[in-house]
Amino acid sequence: MRADLHVDTLWRLEEKGGGLTPFRDDLQIDAKRCLEGDVRLLCTAIFTEDQRKDPWEHCCRLLDVKDRISDDPGEPFRSVTTPAELADLDQGVTGMLATIENARCLEGDLSRLDELHHRGVRMLGLTWNGQNELGQGVLADQHQGLTTFGKAVVEKAAQMGWAIDISHLNHEGVVDVCESGAPVIATHSNARTIHDHPRNLSDEILRHLAEVDGMVGVNIFPPFLAPPEETATLATVVRHVIHLMEFLGKGHVALGTDLDGISNTARGFRDHRDLDALANALDGGGLESQVVSSVLGDGFLHWWSNWSAPLES
Repeated sequence: MRADLHVDTLWRLEEKGGGLTPFRDDLQIDAKRCLEGDVRLLCTAIFTEDQRKDPWEHCCRLLDVKDRISDDPGEPFRSVTTPAELADLDQGVTGMLATIENARCLEGDLSRLDELHHRGVRMLGLTWNGQNELGQGVLADQHQGLTTFGKAVVEKAAQMGWAIDISHLNHEGVVDVCESGAPVIATHSNARTIHDHPRNLSDEILRHLAEVDGMVGVNIFPPFLAPPEETATLATVVRHVIHLMEFLGKGHVALGTDLDGISNTARGFRDHRDLDALANALDGGGLESQVVSSVLGDGFLHWWSNWSAPLES
């Protein structure tokens, strides 16, 4: 099964309107490319910018876009909340698992988690790059952990069977999440040892993630893969994958492309049409075929099955 742990397509569609069938030249993801890449699952981010003045309303509009696509019989995309629902989809249909990117949309209201759960959300990114009511992102100028509200949100989300996405969270916040007992994932982050960028994960953070059986999805945005003077290629992606595996293990590294949230991609990877090329690069990097399949989706499916929750309604 092939899966992408982070795409921003709903955000783009809310701006542009329309659906994903049959194809859209103005987006990086559409039905045709998902079919060509045999993508069975998209983790579709509900993204809210730090400075947005209507975070909750915007969040609901993006969920409306997801529901409209899912309810359209002409669209080969369906909302899913469990691995079992994904397995039940017809061949050629891609599941959409809703995730929150920046819990600023909660606006300090813990009860909104219940509505988000009802609408299909199952992963929660606490911050974007700045500071909000829950904690601080990687570009915030202070170095503090989660707030009291942030810790309460993590606790309730974990009880509901959600995973916590730490991709944009600062070091201290990540430590707090790892100590919370919640399932922890970085849906679209890379290895800081390979490229020293604030959005990438240090080896210390990777050790914390390894201790809690965490998962990381590798991002294919060139600024997160390599310095400006170096061309980011599929070989660069493979270097990040291998380094992450050294800490997390072979079943805990996946792909979180950030497509439709990024302006360009690693050379050799236009979009999901090039998943076979990525598979070949991973194979050329010395990874066994089973491990390659794990990176492309099987590993996340297994991991998701382990934390998928008791409160499915």
